Amino acid sequence: MGRLPPLNALVAFRAVMETGSLVSAAQKLSITASAVSHRLKALEDHLGLELFVRRSRAVFPTAAAYRYFAEVSEAFDRISAATRTIESVGNRDLLSIQSTSGFASRWLLSRLKAFTTQTPEITVTVASSDGNGVSDDGQYDVEFVRGIDVPTGYEGISLGKEKYRPLIAPDLLETIGYPKKPAELMKMPIIVSRRCPIKWHNWLESAGVEDPIINETMVFDSSALCLDAAAKGLGITLESSLLSAEAEAAGDLVPLFPEYQSVLSSYRLVWREKRGSEPKIRRFVSWLEEQFRSRDETAEGGTRAKESPRQRAQADEMAG
Repeated sequence: MGRLPPLNALVAFRAVMETGSLVSAAQKLSITASAVSHRLKALEDHLGLELFVRRSRAVFPTAAAYRYFAEVSEAFDRISAATRTIESVGNRDLLSIQSTSGFASRWLLSRLKAFTTQTPEITVTVASSDGNGVSDDGQYDVEFVRGIDVPTGYEGISLGKEKYRPLIAPDLLETIGYPKKPAELMKMPIIVSRRCPIKWHNWLESAGVEDPIINETMVFDSSALCLDAAAKGLGITLESSLLSAEAEAAGDLVPLFPEYQSVLSSYRLVWREKRGSEPKIRRFVSWLEEQFRSRDETAEGGTRAKESPRQRAQADEMAG
């Protein structure tokens, strides 16, 4: 790391740039104008360039000063924000999660309350991504990624399998009637998700439709928006059973042609192997495993309760 300039010199520099004079900066910092001037000189000596042109008792910033101020001011703002954050959370731990917005809104957020209730000492932050791979800089503690192998240097658990099939609102289904065969969907209003790993023409071909051409009524980047639009009766969407489960349970959406559903590996939770022993990550992984243990016990009467989540994930993948 390069030698940093004196902090008090940076503070004086920022004050002068913000107030426009040595006297005003001195009043702001509760020191003398002479002290401010000496600190500016120390900063210039450190940088090896002139930041101000001095005329009588006035100082005028150079072009270099304006450039430097933009960077320094941003750095001070970040320090201020970090200070406010640490003051508000104290010794609370911070767990940062990255996932797609659709997965976060349609699966994760409704379950996070259970985790935060169990771990009141942990603050959770969630950031959105495209979900197609882990972040390059490893800035997140854990990440939900879709349908990829666990990258080198990472550990992970699978959320199982996702089933993709058309979904429609009951009111729209009543209006247009249940189609007799998949080919009839090409004449109906279709909602397209750019993020969905199964494309409409792929699903239609797998359902026996030759050279499918769909009527794209609406196109979205988000699975959540597609599901919302479909639930409002704006068209038929092709989406994941994992993300649509709550809407289906509430009766907002019903599947069409479930016999032609496409099955893919679902999301994985991954984290850097070298960080796996951190308490906050261990607690989140254990909580997630418990979510799926409870799901399996409910769905299968407890027949798989003795299997570990990794064993269940491997069995699911082999079955798929």
